[in-house]
Parts: sequence; C-alpha cells; structure tokens
Amino acid sequence: MTLPFTQHEYGQRLAKTRRAIEERNIQALWVTDPSNMAWLTGYDGWSFYVHQGVFLPFVGDPIWFGREQDTQGARRTVWMDDKSIVGYPDYYVQSTERHPMD
Repeated sequence: MTLPFTQHEYGQRLAKTRRAIEERNIQALWVTDPSNMAWLTGYDGWSFYVHQGVFLPFVGDPIWFGREQDTQGARRTVWMDDKSIVGYPDYYVQSTERHPMD
C-alpha cells in the first residue's frame, strides 16, 4: 500500500493534535469529519453516510471505527495495523433497536 504521506508526517500530525487536546485537558478525541479522519489516518472512503469515526487516545495509535463492510477500505488506506480497525455489523445500520455507538 502506498500512503499519500509518510509515516513521519502522520506522526507529526498526531503529535500536533495531541498537543492541542492536552492544552484543553482532553483525554481522548472522537473525530467524525471525513477530511479530519483522512488527515490523521489516511482513511479514504465514501461511507460517511453511516456512523464512523477515528478515536484518538492520548497515547497509542488511533482506532478507526465504522461499518464492517467498510473495514476493507480502511485496511487499504490507513497507516495503522489491522488491530486498530474495528467494524460493526450491518444490522446496526438504520436500526430502531440498536445503535453503532452502543
């Protein structure tokens, strides 16, 4: 896989973001805007119409979270390992009984 930026660049972006959240006394960040997810992880997908996001803890790799069928696209575009890609099953989509964020 060829990333649009170097691993070093992504590391600098994470460091910059973590400095900003530390200044605001935030422990972790939940990012849902597609352009911000791409900026932090490289994720490039057209699945923004379902619940998805990037969880950025203060320490460690970000975690991409989205619909299970979109995990393959995440594996092809993000710089993180597979263990940092978490999918939820399709029965959560448009359900009146459950929500992906549960």
